[in-house]
Amino acid sequence: MGKIPALGIFALSLWLSPVAGPSGGIAALAAPVVRSLQETRQHNVVLQQWELSCAAAALATILRYQYGIPVTERSVALGLINRAEYIANPNLVRIRQGFSLLDLKRYVDSVGYDGVGLGQLELPDLLERAPIIVPVILQGYPHFVVFRGATAHEVLLADPAFGNITVSISKFMAGWIKYKDLARVGFVVKKSGKLMPPGQLSARAADFAVFR
Repeated sequence: MGKIPALGIFALSLWLSPVAGPSGGIAALAAPVVRSLQETRQHNVVLQQWELSCAAAALATILRYQYGIPVTERSVALGLINRAEYIANPNLVRIRQGFSLLDLKRYVDSVGYDGVGLGQLELPDLLERAPIIVPVILQGYPHFVVFRGATAHEVLLADPAFGNITVSISKFMAGWIKYKDLARVGFVVKKSGKLMPPGQLSARAADFAVFR
């Protein structure tokens, strides 16, 4: 069943590796990469610095870590707000409680990629399209996160407010916002209609144990 485009509607805001010696042989083992728990949780996630910038941080996470575009939360936010209506009324983003899917699409399209908003989604659709930005209410307020993958019991999210987290499927489905006309929605980034490249956001089995 085809998914329904959903644009302009929402305002929600260790590894060890051998090192070759001079003769080409293995000289030594590289020192392991050691990260703190906080660094591990925040790995490959652009964290939001402002109250209403979760959309910018979520989009920056996909562009930076899936496609290798060296964007920051700030650069994406500036690109999103660089529109006549926002310039004329700087408080509009706060009034709307964030950016819309149409704002995300306009920015993504402006940097040479295709931004696609989809409606009528279910969990299998997210698995097929991950990483995908989805609007949720998991902590009592509307929020954008990046869905990275799932096991039989949990989903893995790149959350701009906390970093990588896992939540039960039941909690995620209850928190994934369902709208009257379009039901559950999501936003994907594509490159000229081609398949998404294998990036650093692909969920691994180990992630579900680390990020509990």
